[in-house]
Amino acid sequence: MGIHYIKQNVTEISLGIVAHGVNCQHKMGSGVAKAIREKWPQVYEAYMNHPKGSAMIGCCALVRIDEGRDDLFVANLYTQQFYGYGGGKYASVQAIETSLSQCANYGDVYDLPIYMPRIGCGLGGLDWENDVEPIIQKVNEYYRNDIYICDLL
Repeated sequence: MGIHYIKQNVTEISLGIVAHGVNCQHKMGSGVAKAIREKWPQVYEAYMNHPKGSAMIGCCALVRIDEGRDDLFVANLYTQQFYGYGGGKYASVQAIETSLSQCANYGDVYDLPIYMPRIGCGLGGLDWENDVEPIIQKVNEYYRNDIYICDLL
């Protein structure tokens, strides 16, 4: 399939997998993670039930939004060991690739598209064109559904 850039708030998706980056410190207090926490509290609850620290880096934790439905999930992609606001690079390119690949496998199982922000950029500190977009393109080579990059929160 393909990669599509759309003007869409990821919290308004009603069918698919909403993928976003999280840190390994049990903090979802800003950015897209905060918006997802507020929209779907069960995503934060699941996040808090996973171990804090490096055990989760590079993992994808899939959360079903509505019991009995297999068409809307949020994927917590553990892309950062730590977090910060000083403009540093907190996101890991390797963790993005590993966790997004796992997310794509879930997408194939459920036959769903993936919607995501420009993961790892912004508070994560990575550069979209040089660091992250090549990962998206690599995952797209074997993923059989569409990947949507959402440019609005």
